[in-house]
Amino acid sequence: MSKAVPRGQRPIVRPRCLGEELMLDRPIVGLALWLSKPLGFLATCFTVALGLGAGAILNFNDHWALVFNLFLSIAAMLLAGVILVAGARDTAAIQIKLDELIRVIEQADDRLVGIEEKSGEELELIKKNRALSAPEGMSDLERVRN
Repeated sequence: MSKAVPRGQRPIVRPRCLGEELMLDRPIVGLALWLSKPLGFLATCFTVALGLGAGAILNFNDHWALVFNLFLSIAAMLLAGVILVAGARDTAAIQIKLDELIRVIEQADDRLVGIEEKSGEELELIKKNRALSAPEGMSDLERVRN
């Protein structure tokens, strides 16, 4: 049995089980944070310089070019994935905060909570309907204040 939640408060939703995605979340976000710092950037530059140095020693032969190209391709795909995961996490956190602000402001339209889940066409329709319902030249903020 679950406890009743007082009005204005929401229950804390916890994951049902610790799956692989939660297990990988911390290292991926940690890697993204580390790479975004100067030390991470310098480590990336050092790794590329090391590869170029190895190329100079090997006279930039075909084998080196193949290995170096493969390494750079794999690194680029991994970094793109890390950036996407970290960005999605940040976006989700921002949406949760915005939804909470919409819930606590009395004049706000509660139908906007979770609007980020709608399709592009639905968002355009909502935007047009909101523009039509506002008096001429009045922004959404001015309409809420009045």
